[in-house]
Amino acid sequence: MKKRLLGLLGPATIVSVAYIDPGNFGSNIASGSLYGLDLLWVVWVSSIIAMLLQYLSGKLGILTGRSVVDLTLLRFNRVIKIAYSLPLLAIVIATDMAEFLGIALGLHLLTGMPLLFATLIAVIDILVLFVLSDRRRGLLEMLIGSLVTIIGLSYIVQLYIIAPDTYTILEKSLSPTLSDSKQLLLAVSIVGATVMPHALILHGYLTADRWNGIKDKIKRHARETVVYLSIAALINASIQIASYGAFHTKGIEVMDIDQAYTTLKPLYGYLAANAFGIALLASGISSSLVSVMVGQRVIESIRGKSIERWKVRLSVRLVNMVPLLVALVIGIKTIDVLVYSQVVLSLMLPFVAIPLVIFVSRYRLTSKYTSVASIVAVIFIVILNLAMITFGVTTH
Repeated sequence: MKKRLLGLLGPATIVSVAYIDPGNFGSNIASGSLYGLDLLWVVWVSSIIAMLLQYLSGKLGILTGRSVVDLTLLRFNRVIKIAYSLPLLAIVIATDMAEFLGIALGLHLLTGMPLLFATLIAVIDILVLFVLSDRRRGLLEMLIGSLVTIIGLSYIVQLYIIAPDTYTILEKSLSPTLSDSKQLLLAVSIVGATVMPHALILHGYLTADRWNGIKDKIKRHARETVVYLSIAALINASIQIASYGAFHTKGIEVMDIDQAYTTLKPLYGYLAANAFGIALLASGISSSLVSVMVGQRVIESIRGKSIERWKVRLSVRLVNMVPLLVALVIGIKTIDVLVYSQVVLSLMLPFVAIPLVIFVSRYRLTSKYTSVASIVAVIFIVILNLAMITFGVTTH
């Protein structure tokens, strides 16, 4: 039974967590409360793009034995390599800020402990989990798979209690709209929270480690990518749908994550509120495991050599904690930290997606139709980013 379960888990299991991280909570809660389901189509389009690019990233790792970051850095001289390292480090910091905040918020909401104290507790939590995951092969995948299940079940509970209108969900899923600059900003945030650059980076590393040169694994890789990212897409959509049903239909604009939690209690009871808190905590823990792992691999690629795991993981966590603590101390709202961190990820996404598409085309790793589709996907992301930069305003 255990071997059969492990056989269902793989690189895509770990990567899928990136698509249901606390950044998704912030972006979709803000979108759902302010605009209802007007941006639900962005979740579906972004999820399809994510499946395509993740498939290409993993396939690149299988057939070349390297991630897109390694392949890119190998072609740069020292000066350009340093310049290219800056967006990579921005990706690591922006990603981990959101994941780290998710753990702290989950602890804060469920236990009532002060948010800053919960942030300090979150450091210990993630390091203990990494010690456990290093001891047995497959434990990390099982741990992450379990946390994803918890997130999914939590939102099933919320949707059952809130009972949003099904017809509106279907209608809005097929009605692309972008009515103003604030909506455009949130759309970019959803893209950054869904097509996550650190997940594209990690997938190549994982498949290279596990299936390098084994062409027979490509079909399994494709199947896993579609299945797990489809689950992630449904959970992401559920976050926005729940926010629409719980807040937008009541005329409530969620200004902070605390407000979302406290508002759910009188409207739908403790079960809905606690399901939200548990989902956020599980999302923060699982996605933090992934973000710290990505930080480790990116730093090793930049330096060109392996580093002791505990040293680099501790360094990544402590360094990434600083900007989050600064943001909280100066009073930036938690939902704004989540939304803007995802905007940063969307802006940094082309630094990973464009090289990925170039390498896939250069090495002829896929069909012409898939190559064209990937180019169209990257152009869509770039146009959306440029539109936001041109017309962008603050979220509130």
